[in-house]
Amino acid sequence: MGTPACTPLFDEDPPPRDTYILDHGFGFNPETWRRRLPDGIDLPAWFGDFPRAGRWPRITRGDLLREGAAADTGRAAVDILIGAYTWGHGLPARRGPARLRQVFDRNNGRVEQHLGEALRLLRDGGPLAAYQSLSHGGDRRLRRLGASFFTKLLYFLGWDSAAGSRRPLIMDQYVVIGLNACRSTEWDPLGPWTADQYGEYLSWAQEKAGTWGVGTEADVVERAVWAYGSCLARRR
Repeated sequence: MGTPACTPLFDEDPPPRDTYILDHGFGFNPETWRRRLPDGIDLPAWFGDFPRAGRWPRITRGDLLREGAAADTGRAAVDILIGAYTWGHGLPARRGPARLRQVFDRNNGRVEQHLGEALRLLRDGGPLAAYQSLSHGGDRRLRRLGASFFTKLLYFLGWDSAAGSRRPLIMDQYVVIGLNACRSTEWDPLGPWTADQYGEYLSWAQEKAGTWGVGTEADVVERAVWAYGSCLARRR
């Protein structure tokens, strides 16, 4: 049998955000991540509050959005970065913990400082300014921290507090594949993506949310586009 066709986007009613976004989560093994963290860095204290799904605790978007909204220092932003990597890899973590460790190892103690500066820029200047600062050539760029994860960080830190009218969203290769299919663009799924492209995506997602259903939020569009892009990638 052939691979089933990918369901066209936006043909059905939008899913409820409570279940589709806020409860979007994964189990994880805390010790797998703790062993890879450098001296002086531990798992966030709030990791101990997560409920267990069977053997493992479970981390959700809702958890990270709540903690990200409360973050107000570079050290708190480091905790959200650890949470973003944990959530982004789930079980099994594979190379996720090693990739996170490289962010600390390759940046000579600048992670907390740069993330604190990016957090202030996000809340004072908006998501595009923060995106530019963390991108290649930006003055807060961190080696080994690419857009697929620093946009997770911006999303969790700034969803309810970023300056301006556009809310930060996650952008990775599957989102870009889905965007290309929806918008007839030819952006490289592997990047790099400019701040202008990121801004265009944020504006499009916000507009699409407004036309898809009453009360629909842009992160519902983001996850739907990711799922569509992931489906298309599997069919190639």
